[in-house]
Amino acid sequence: MSLVHWGRKMQFDAPEIVSYLMGVMPNVVAAIAIPFVLLGIWADQQPTSSYSALRQRFVIVSLIAGLGLIAWKLLQQSSHTLVFDLHDIGATLIGLGIGVILFVLLTPKENEPSA
Repeated sequence: MSLVHWGRKMQFDAPEIVSYLMGVMPNVVAAIAIPFVLLGIWADQQPTSSYSALRQRFVIVSLIAGLGLIAWKLLQQSSHTLVFDLHDIGATLIGLGIGVILFVLLTPKENEPSA
């Protein structure tokens, strides 16, 4: 996200796809990161939790994060300084989907020995 903010400040001429990606990538990254941060806080307080409990909490925090991010985008419609873009909502949904994939791939299952 820092790279995107730096790129926006530089205001360089870039291909249209680069400008588009710089516009939506913060939404993708936030939708991936926020659920994992919230899950990390919960998991730190519940170190012996099972995979099914982690999965359930991940679904809950992903829903909360997704609804919050989408609500924030919808509120931007009434702002005179913030810009609403429907593509940001799509990017948020894509980020949530990537987060689910990462959770499934990276979270150890109950039966697997820990490394």
